[in-house]
Amino acid sequence: MSVPKKNSNKDCENKFESERTRLISRVRGLLNNEMTDSFEEIALAVFRFQVSYNEVYREFVNLMGVKVDAVSSYRNIPFMPVEFFRSHKIVTGEFTPQTIYRSSGTSNSGARSEHIIRSVDWYNEVSHEIYSELVRPVEESVWYALLPGYLERGDASLVAMAKSFMHTSGHGDKFYLDNYDALSEDLIKTLSGDKPAVVIGVTHALLNWLEGGGVSESLKDEIAVSSLTIIETGGMKGHGHEPIRDEVHSRIKSVLPNVNIISEYGMTELLSQAYCTDGRYFTPPSIMRVIVSDVSDPGTEVKRGRTGRLQIIDLANIDSCSFLSTSDLGSLRDEPDSCDFEVLGRFDHAEVRGCNLLTV
Repeated sequence: MSVPKKNSNKDCENKFESERTRLISRVRGLLNNEMTDSFEEIALAVFRFQVSYNEVYREFVNLMGVKVDAVSSYRNIPFMPVEFFRSHKIVTGEFTPQTIYRSSGTSNSGARSEHIIRSVDWYNEVSHEIYSELVRPVEESVWYALLPGYLERGDASLVAMAKSFMHTSGHGDKFYLDNYDALSEDLIKTLSGDKPAVVIGVTHALLNWLEGGGVSESLKDEIAVSSLTIIETGGMKGHGHEPIRDEVHSRIKSVLPNVNIISEYGMTELLSQAYCTDGRYFTPPSIMRVIVSDVSDPGTEVKRGRTGRLQIIDLANIDSCSFLSTSDLGSLRDEPDSCDFEVLGRFDHAEVRGCNLLTV
């Protein structure tokens, strides 16, 4: 009797790549509204894929006592604490990364999260499709960026996204640090040519620009008859107290009353973004879901409208982990079937449940 040959490493690699390719295709179809697969079907498939090929996530799921075969709803999938991106190598499968995005490192821990990126093209595709779907086509605007603290590092995903948007629009790189006069002059040139302009900036830099005298009367006059959008993101990053969103928008409007303001919700550990266009609720893309859980018990959901911990499914995170428990507090819009969510701040916690489980 012949003994069956064990699968070679090449066979395992081919199986993994085949599974990944199918999942990418399904996620892309959901992102582009071109497939009939439901979010839940794809989320469960990604969950089982990552349990199989992500060592850290598999160990976390096992230590949480979750039986993979018993998980039949995306709401019951275990959410790994986002802090693991600081202490562990979070990858699904084995690959040579094209880049590594790192967080700003402003947290009390001092450690920086690292998101190991297999495909920059995938990240760019996802961010382009999301913005174009939720706001307006990327290529229709001229893009400017005020991202001090991010730009100098060279490893920030926010800078990479802004740069890819700039290249898509075909108007070259337009990054500014504290050269506010140059920013205002360039904006006037763009707006006077009837081309919509977008300034994406970290909150403290936007406020420094607007409140520090960098906005000329000529720019104010041009904005009154043109289309300028400001996307605020990133917070104060240690530059003074952290104002609530209403205060930020009020301060922006006090200088530029005719500007359109959008907030972006994203993080180093996510490849997807959500956008807020009404000043309160963020709308996630079709490949993202937010579940709000009890702060002390991540396995228990709270009712719509109630405040809790934001737990996020991001199906774009095929090559890392799609199921993350964040440190953000928020709530879901109190309307049946709405996916919109509100971000209300962060909670200070010495130890997130599950964070102390892994030593792998």
